[in-house]
Amino acid sequence: MHYNHRRLVDAMAKVGDTKSPQVAQRLDVHPATAWRLIKGRSKPAGETLAAIEREYGLTAADLYGGAQ
Repeated sequence: MHYNHRRLVDAMAKVGDTKSPQVAQRLDVHPATAWRLIKGRSKPAGETLAAIEREYGLTAADLYGGAQ
C-alpha cells in the first residue's frame, strides 16, 4: 500500500496546523516525528494513526490508498 502524506497535510491545514510543533502537540508526538509525517518521510502506525483519525478525521484507509 502506498502512503499518501498529502492527504494528511491537507487535513492538517484545514484545522490550521501548518507547523510541526502544532502537529506534534495535537498528535502527542515528538516534533521531529511530526516533521517526518508532514514531509512524507515517515509513515504513521499504531497510536499515531489513532491520533490522526481522532484529530484530523483520516482513517488508515484514507492515508494508505483507500477511500478518497
